[in-house]
Amino acid sequence: MDRVRAALDDWGQLREIEMFGGVVFEWDGDPLVGVVDGELIVRVPSGWETAAGDLDELIRRAADVVIAECVVRWHAQLRAGGDDAPRAMLALAHHDPEREQLQRILLDHIGHPRLGQLAMTCLGHVARIDGEVLPEVLPRLEELGVVAEDARDEVERCVNPFRLWVPGTPWVIFAPPGDAEVARQRALLRSAGTEGDRVVVIENAEALPSLLPFVRKLCDEGYEHSDAPHFVLEFDGDIGALESQLHDDEYSARFDPPYLMVW
Repeated sequence: MDRVRAALDDWGQLREIEMFGGVVFEWDGDPLVGVVDGELIVRVPSGWETAAGDLDELIRRAADVVIAECVVRWHAQLRAGGDDAPRAMLALAHHDPEREQLQRILLDHIGHPRLGQLAMTCLGHVARIDGEVLPEVLPRLEELGVVAEDARDEVERCVNPFRLWVPGTPWVIFAPPGDAEVARQRALLRSAGTEGDRVVVIENAEALPSLLPFVRKLCDEGYEHSDAPHFVLEFDGDIGALESQLHDDEYSARFDPPYLMVW
């Protein structure tokens, strides 16, 4: 029993109930796993079965069954539009596996008198969880103006084309020369009309002794804060070795191979 409780520790609010002559753990009101006569029982599509093996994996499989059932119920509650609809919408934003369909449903609810604001918030949650949204999401939020400002900002932050990102902080990226991902991300910035203002690529950066003061100068230049890097330095050397030399009391550095960011 203690092992099961420990394995479920990260599952948030669970409730223990007496069932089948033992103890069953409920998640969001749905039975998930239990312990009966010292044996583990888990949810399966056909009901319950006694199980043995890797506890975390068994719980994950049981959770897949329960969440699939919950998703069906949450969609029904959202369609009904009753008191359960807001909670159902939030739950779907986190757990519905059909992410594109979910986003279209949320877009359809933007004009809803009671759920519209929450639908915008949930689109921000989807962007944060998935790191991407449908192409029509951001333009729709922009059309709405100030009423959708928070959701729009959340989406813009989370789907920013640069995956090495520190919000609201000017920073510099070190990357290998000719890196394909940097080229792809620069193309995305160009298509958005922002590269000229926000990114400068400096190829073949010089040796480290002369490079460090230059990087610190870039970080100190006082550029307007944004969510894209201001400089991409193509460094033909051991980028990982730069981290400890750039990470001091004034500057932060993080190595996310093959990239190093400094802010």
